[in-house]
Amino acid sequence: MPRTIDDLTTEIADRHDVLDRLAGEAEAAGTAPAALADELRALRVPMIKAPLEIGGDHLHLADQLRYFEALSHANATAGWVGFNHAGAAGMCGATLGDNGLDLVFGSNPAPIMAAVAAPSGRFERTDGGVRLNGTWQYASGIGHADWVMLTALETGATQPTVRAGLVSMADVETHGEWNVMALKGTGSINVTVDDVFVPEALVVDPVAGPRRGGPMYHLGYQAFVAGENLGFTLGVCQRFLEELAAYAQRKARGFDGRLADRGAFQYEFGRGQLLVEAARGAALQLFGEADVVLRRGEALDGTAQQHIVATLAHSTEMAANAVSHLFHFAGASALFDSNVLQRLFRDAHGSVQHHVASNVAYDRFGQHLLTTKES
Repeated sequence: MPRTIDDLTTEIADRHDVLDRLAGEAEAAGTAPAALADELRALRVPMIKAPLEIGGDHLHLADQLRYFEALSHANATAGWVGFNHAGAAGMCGATLGDNGLDLVFGSNPAPIMAAVAAPSGRFERTDGGVRLNGTWQYASGIGHADWVMLTALETGATQPTVRAGLVSMADVETHGEWNVMALKGTGSINVTVDDVFVPEALVVDPVAGPRRGGPMYHLGYQAFVAGENLGFTLGVCQRFLEELAAYAQRKARGFDGRLADRGAFQYEFGRGQLLVEAARGAALQLFGEADVVLRRGEALDGTAQQHIVATLAHSTEMAANAVSHLFHFAGASALFDSNVLQRLFRDAHGSVQHHVASNVAYDRFGQHLLTTKES
């Protein structure tokens, strides 16, 4: 039986203390430690977006937001690598044939997959599959993955042809330095494959559409990942607000008294909380309306998907800006690595840098609105 969103968030709450303790370890190591990978497996995070037909939970957009908000609130690294694993497993579960499902999911109840959606490599067709070559950046969670899904363009094709190959970690090389200001624990280093054969059973055609799961798996990439990405941002930003509230109760700057007693801080803190709640509320309403359509077995049109992606960008920006505006109240002590506020501040702004949350979505949504009004 699939787990409900209440079941899933309760599982996270039960592990909150462990996940919280591992957040600092992931930051220091620059990758998810083995204990955190074990927690992701125990929670079966990869299966929350997988179709019911293969034993997944098939959460829709609004519940994906709630799930990754809870996970990221406990541990930002778990939230970021977790939504990458869930997105990859969901797409593979929906698109692979029966032989591919047996290879990947047959003996593993929650296979962990890293994935890179940008078609950075090349593939050539060969008997029984494709040969894959190239180097891909930003392979979040690759350090503890079982598989990696890599997107490539066909070599010599007259028209762009895209395929994604699912490759065992035994056949790849990982390399590169993950020396970044945010999302340090994700270990999003590079992955290279050199003339690796990928059998047809493990080749995904993104254009062909899903074999199972229903209309959610027909969503374009940015709409498909909107719930998980925004859930990450909201979880991190809400945790920042809670940590800042506790900090303000004990923090005094010189002879000015406690931070919590300053009227200016009270004003901005209340405003910041409302901004995060507004970001959450707007997204949950829109995503929930989309989910009603998807659950009826109907596809979302381009207008609806553009609205989802624009809302992802706007809500991400709104929540991160609230954190940014409040951070300077914390003073110099918040700059130390030992202070959780600096980590949450950086991770919140790291989420804004993800291309799916780019404000280019405003351009496209605005263009669509203007074109609609003209017609």
